[in-house]
Formats: sequence, structure tokens, C-alpha cells
Amino acid sequence: MKKVADKQELLMVLDSNGNSTERLEKRSIVHDKELWHNEVALWVINPKTKEVLMQRRSPNKRINPNKLGICAGHVVEKDGIEETLKTEAKEEIGIDLTKYDVKPLVVRRREEPQNHNFSYNYYILAEIPLTDFVIQEEELSELIYLDYETLKNMSKQTENETVFKFEKAKDVFDALDKIIYNL
Repeated sequence: MKKVADKQELLMVLDSNGNSTERLEKRSIVHDKELWHNEVALWVINPKTKEVLMQRRSPNKRINPNKLGICAGHVVEKDGIEETLKTEAKEEIGIDLTKYDVKPLVVRRREEPQNHNFSYNYYILAEIPLTDFVIQEEELSELIYLDYETLKNMSKQTENETVFKFEKAKDVFDALDKIIYNL
């Protein structure tokens, strides 16, 4: 059974330092009022090919429709970061993270229009065939593996088809460089 994304899920509102305010707000309000919240992100890296799993966001998404991104999501209510990461991986791409060595990559403080968040980025090194993934159709339209250098180059273009802008995500790419270039 596929889970429908809940646009009215409740998020914990944080202060600008990432501390909980103990206040819950609907996701839409958090974004509209640019309130701070937590998000998680998972980078799936094929160590043999140095490709990164990318997912095309649904054309119905409010933010970045049809763009390529990674498995990510909001930390809901009082859920933990790692618990949310496992839930998002299972819901969005159908994988059980307990089967993999999940490692922290970087924590980002992102202050963008309609999205003020602390993004906890993790990664796994795994050779997972595309056929092993099951996508959440409300969130995604396809999954592809993309060469890491191609992804970096795409993110540097003014108009690109990724959710990443190199200059804003340089800390993530620097962390990924250390991993991928040492495989």
C-alpha cells in the first residue's frame, strides 16, 4: 500500500539555533511563515560506479516540481532524526535502512524563501539496482542513477533540473567529494 503524503502534518517549530520551541504547526504554515524546522536527507551512492541515486519530484509538488533531488523529508512532531530518515527511505523509495551502514554526512542550516530548516544529511554506500526500489508515486515520478560529476556540473548551471544549487550546497558537495573521490 502506498502512503499519501500528508501536507498538513505537524512539524516542531525551532528557533534559529535549532532548539525546539515545543510548538507544533502545520507544515503549510511552517513554510508560509518561514518557520525553522528539521528535515532529513539521504544520499545513496553506488561505490562501484560513483553514481548517486536521484529522484524526480512529482509535477504536483509545490516546491521544485519535476526537478531531480534526493530522498528527503520533514521531521514530524516529536519524531527523531534517524527515525524520520528510516521512515522517509521506506516510504519514498522502498528501502529498509536497517540493512545498510547509514553514516552522517553534514548538517546544513538552510535559510531560503519558504524553507528555513536544519537539514540532516546522511549517506549509504550500496549497489542497489533501480528495480529494487519502490517509489511513492505522490512524491516522485522516477528514479535514476546519475554520475556524481554530472550532478555537480548540473548544480552549477543557472537553470538546471536539480533542486541543488552548487553555491548554496557547497558544504554538501565538499563532504561528498571526500567520500566519492576516496572510493
